[in-house]
Order: sequence, then C-alpha cells, then structure tokens
Amino acid sequence: MKKLRTKILRMIIYIGKWLLNIIYFFIKMCPTKNKVVMLSRQSNKPSIDFLLIQNEISKRAENVEVKVLCKVLKKGFIDRINYSFYILKCMYHIATAKVCILDGYQIPISILKHKKNLEIIQIWHASGAIKKFGYQSLNKKEGRGKEIAKIMNMHKNYSHVMAPSSTTAKFYAEAFDVDIDKIFINGLPRLDYILSKELGKEKLEEFYNEYTQFKNKKTILYIPTYRKSCDCSDIINKIASNINFEKYNLIIKLHPLDKSNEINEYKVDKKYNTFDLLKIADYIITDYSAVAFEASVLNKPLYFYVYDINEYKEARGLNVDLLKEMNNSTSTNINEIIESIENNQYDYKELETFRKKYVENCSCNNTERLIDFVLKFVNKDVNNEKNKNMVNEYSKK
Repeated sequence: MKKLRTKILRMIIYIGKWLLNIIYFFIKMCPTKNKVVMLSRQSNKPSIDFLLIQNEISKRAENVEVKVLCKVLKKGFIDRINYSFYILKCMYHIATAKVCILDGYQIPISILKHKKNLEIIQIWHASGAIKKFGYQSLNKKEGRGKEIAKIMNMHKNYSHVMAPSSTTAKFYAEAFDVDIDKIFINGLPRLDYILSKELGKEKLEEFYNEYTQFKNKKTILYIPTYRKSCDCSDIINKIASNINFEKYNLIIKLHPLDKSNEINEYKVDKKYNTFDLLKIADYIITDYSAVAFEASVLNKPLYFYVYDINEYKEARGLNVDLLKEMNNSTSTNINEIIESIENNQYDYKELETFRKKYVENCSCNNTERLIDFVLKFVNKDVNNEKNKNMVNEYSKK
C-alpha cells in the first residue's frame, strides 16, 4: 500500500511539473523588465535581509523595480490550493525579472526552465551551517528523502550562491550540489543590522521601556535550533532551574516553526526579532543554530549546550566539530555553562578564531557589497549596449 501511495505521489508531481512548465513557456513570452524579485517561504513577511536589500536597491537604482514575495507552505488542503495560485504569481515575476534572490528552496525556481539571462542568487536564510542540510543530509532522520529531492529538483538552477566564508562555501557546495566557483563570499545583510549602532536603536529603547527589569541585570539568551520532533520545555526548565534570577534575566527565543509548549515567563514580544535580542543579551546559549555565527560578530560570551550531540550527529550530521573548535564554551551539561557565566570565565581568543573562520566580513557593508553584485546583472544589457555603441563609434572613425 505504501509503495502504491509513493507511485501515485510521484506521478502527481511529474504531471504537476509538466503542466507548470507548459504554463511557464507562455508566461516567458512576457518581456523582461528592469526588475529584481525576491522569494521566501520562511515567513509570510519580508525578512530583515530582504528589507535591507530592497532599501539599498531603492537608494541606488530608482529605475529598478523590486518585488518581494513571501509565503509559508502549510499542510492544509485549502492552504495548498492557495499556494498553487501563489506559485503562478511567482512564475510571472520570475519570468519578467532580470535577477531573482531567494533565501531557501523554491519550487518554481528549481522545477522550471528559465530564460537564459535570468540570474538566480541563493543567499540562504542562515549565516552558515553548523548542521548539515540539503544534499548533505539526504535520507537522514532530520533530512529530506533522496527520491523526493530528485523529483523536486531540489536546489537546482542557481546561478550563484552566497556564503559568509571560504570554509562555509565548501559546506554550501555540498548542500546545494553546486560547483564551488558559483559561490561568492559575503555576509547576509542582517550582519549590518547586528553590527550597526544606529539600525534598530529605537527598537532597543522601546524594549527597555517595556521591560524595565532588564536594565539592572545581566541577560542570558537561549536560542536553540529547530528540531522536527522535539519539545524544548524540559530543556528550558533545566536551564531555568540553574539560573540565579536575582542576578540574571532569561529570554527564550524558539525557532518560528518550533511547536514546543513555550514557557511564557521567559518570552518577550515577537516584535523584537532574534537580532534585536542578540544586541540585548549579555550571554548567548545555543546548540547547532546558525545564529551562533551572527552572535560571534558581537564578541559576547557564546556557549553551545549540546545535550544531545551524539543523537543529533546521527539524525542530521554536523559540519562543525563544536567540541573541538569551541571546546571551552561547549558542554553537554548546563551546570558547566552557568558556572562559566557566574565565574566570568570565557575564552575570547577561541571565539575570535571561530568568527574569523566562519564570518569573513565583519564590516557594516554586507548589503552594499551584495547589491554591487546584483546590479551587475541588472545593468548587464545596458553595459553591453554601451560597449556596442562605443565599438560602433570607434569603427566609424
């Protein structure tokens, strides 16, 4: 019965891909515009990366249209029907754009045959990869199935992929199944937000006015990675039971997709994003989340609470050996981490080595450098025409 269901699903996917490519063939007849389209299924709202990109393009190239399309794929039948219409909308904007920027796998990007001049840039939604993903984790418990990945053309058609370091580029080449020469080194725009004293300044002032208790104590931020089948409640209770709340505040920031029974006592309003909380925190505890790379640029004590590291290696796999590279701040025992915080013991040299290896550009110009790269492709036809005119003028002489 299971084999029959798999065959039916496979047939439906193949028919769907065939129909979408026929529709797209006619959509591609629409003229290409001076347009950059950004696609995401991480959220129904534009990420801070997309907002910073949009703002930078608007400042520097008023003649370039920017279209942002964000929608989470839900499991309900009606939601799937609505998502199908959303894909048709995406198809039109992809077909009429010069550049497409995405921060994750996108169905219409991977399964369709695009115009030759379309530049597709994968920036990914994380600042690195402690844990394996994509093609690195096929057929793992926490990864995708190899057959479905093949049918859905997972992570295909990328012209370029952005990575924050040469080390991470190797991980991305494996995860996206792309040649290493397609990868360019640059940090996500969010790093500019994290590093800037001006960006988000009003948000921080609002936070301290709303949560006055955070003014007089040090703040510990716990921000774990997303696990498909795990309730973090017990872990949160274990962390909280070891903290002296007369000296410290505790904030818990779970992944948006995490369905754990959150403990409201340690939550703050959702309007304060992860990057605001990194600025607010005095100490940061995570596990295998890529937020570690973002936290590292702030040079604050960063700890890795890896209580399930052996099981996680088996279920997902790791690119970074935390017990080796961040040995002095990685532990399977939360007591050791809290004791290090209490005794003000931290190895900043180890953190610096980690940061330099995984985040090569710690200046506030990641957005600017990315847009330099993007506008090369937006203006490619214009530059070619200028060069052609110069050649024609020269030949007349």
